[in-house]
Amino acid sequence: MILLHLGSAWLAGILLASLLHPPPGFLWLLTPLPLAVLLLWRRERRARLFAACALALLLGALRYDAAAIPRHFDEGHIAHYNDRGWVALRGVVVGEPDVRATYVNLRVAAEELEIEGREREVRGLVLVRAPRYPEYRYGDELRVEGLLTTPPEFEDFSYRDYLARRGIHSLLRRPRIALLARGRGNPFRAALLAFKRRAQATIARILPEPQASLLTGILLGVEGGIPADLMEDFNRTGTTHIIAISGFNISIISGLLSGLSARLFGRRRATPFALAGVVLYTILVGANAAVVRAAIMGCLYIIAAHYGRQTEALTSLAAAAVLMTALNPHVLWDVGFQLSFAATLGLVLYTPSIERCFQRALAGVLSPGAAEKIVGLLDEALIVTLAAQITTLPIIVYHFRRLSLVTLLTNLLILPAQPGVMAWGGAATVAGLLWQPLGRALGWVAWLFLTYTIRAVEVTAAVPRA
Repeated sequence: MILLHLGSAWLAGILLASLLHPPPGFLWLLTPLPLAVLLLWRRERRARLFAACALALLLGALRYDAAAIPRHFDEGHIAHYNDRGWVALRGVVVGEPDVRATYVNLRVAAEELEIEGREREVRGLVLVRAPRYPEYRYGDELRVEGLLTTPPEFEDFSYRDYLARRGIHSLLRRPRIALLARGRGNPFRAALLAFKRRAQATIARILPEPQASLLTGILLGVEGGIPADLMEDFNRTGTTHIIAISGFNISIISGLLSGLSARLFGRRRATPFALAGVVLYTILVGANAAVVRAAIMGCLYIIAAHYGRQTEALTSLAAAAVLMTALNPHVLWDVGFQLSFAATLGLVLYTPSIERCFQRALAGVLSPGAAEKIVGLLDEALIVTLAAQITTLPIIVYHFRRLSLVTLLTNLLILPAQPGVMAWGGAATVAGLLWQPLGRALGWVAWLFLTYTIRAVEVTAAVPRA
C-alpha cells in the first residue's frame, strides 16, 4: 500500500501545480525538508511515510512544471510562424493517419519551412487536415502548402490546449499536398501498421457492414468506419466502452497469449512472449492513454503470475498512473485515461460490496447456493458495470453532458456476447489473413455476436429519453 500512498501524492502534486503554478525555485527550496525528515526520523514509520509522500508531491509538481505547455516559441519551431500567412512546409507523417468521415488528420513532423520567399529548417509537429483521398501513410514525406494557424479555443473547449498536450501547436486546414517520398518512418512500426491495414481489409472482405466496422473498432481500435447513426446509438446507451480498446480487450489478449505461450514454449519461457504480444497489440491499436494503462496492468499481472505472486489491483493501478504521468503529466487530462482509471478504480472498490448486497438480497428468497450462482451470472454483465458506473458517471456527465437511463440494461444484454466477439472475430481475422474462405466461415459465427450486439444497442437506444 506504500506505492498507493506515494502514487496518490505524486498525482496530487501534478494537479496542484496545474492549479497553483508555483515557481520551480520555490519547489526546489522545499525539497530538502522531506529529505531531512526521512533522515532524522527514519525509524518512525509514520514520519517516513509522511515525508516520502511530501517528497512525491513535490516531485510531481516539478515534473508538471518541466512539461508545462509553452506559449512562446523560438524561430526554430514551426509554431513561431502561426497566423503569418501562406506557407509551404516539408515534413514526414509520424503517426497513423486519423481517418474521419470526410477528412483525415495527419500528424506531420516539420523539417523545412518556406515563408515569404525564404526557406529555413524548423522542428515541431503540425496537424494537417487533409482530404480523404489520395491516401497518405505513416512515413510519407510530404510538401504541404496552406495557411498555418494556431488551433482555436472555444467557449467550453480549448482545442489549442487539447493538441498542445499531445505536442502539437500548429494546425493547417485545406492544404495542397504533394507526396515526395515513402518509407521514412521506423521500419518496424511501418510493418506493424501495414499488417493493421491488411487486417482491416480482411475484416471488410469477410463480413458485411456494419458488422465489419464494429469488429474493426473492437479489435483494432479503428472507429472511423462505424456509421454515424449506430455510433450515436452507442453514445445514447452509454456502451461506447465496448468499442474503445480498454482493459477488457487487454485482459482477453493477455490471457490468450499467456495460455498459448505456455503451451508452445513451456511455462517458464512463456512470459517474455506474452509480454511482447501485449506490447505489440498496444502499439498496433494506437497506444492511447486508456490502452497503455490497461497494458501496463496486464504486463504486471503476467509478471506476477510468472513468479507465483498475487497482484494488488490498486497498487498496479497506482503504478500505471505514476509511470504514465512521469512520461507525460498531461495524460492526467486525457478523457480516455480518466475514464479508464475511474472504471478500474470502481471495479476494485465497489464490486465486492455490490456482490455482497446482491447475495444478501437474493438469500432472502433463494438458497445460499442458488443466490451465489445467480450473482456469478450477473457479475460481468451487471455488477461490474454498476461498479464502473459509480466512478465514471461524474466524468461522463462533466465532459459529455450526457446521462443514459438505459446503460445498465444495455450492458446487461451485450456484455456476455463480447468475449464471443473478441474470440471469434479475432479467429476469423487471422484465418482470413491466411485463407479467405476459412475466414468467411468463422466470420459467420462472429457475425452472430456482432449482430446481436448491434440490435440490442439499437433497440434500447430507441427507448424514449434513453
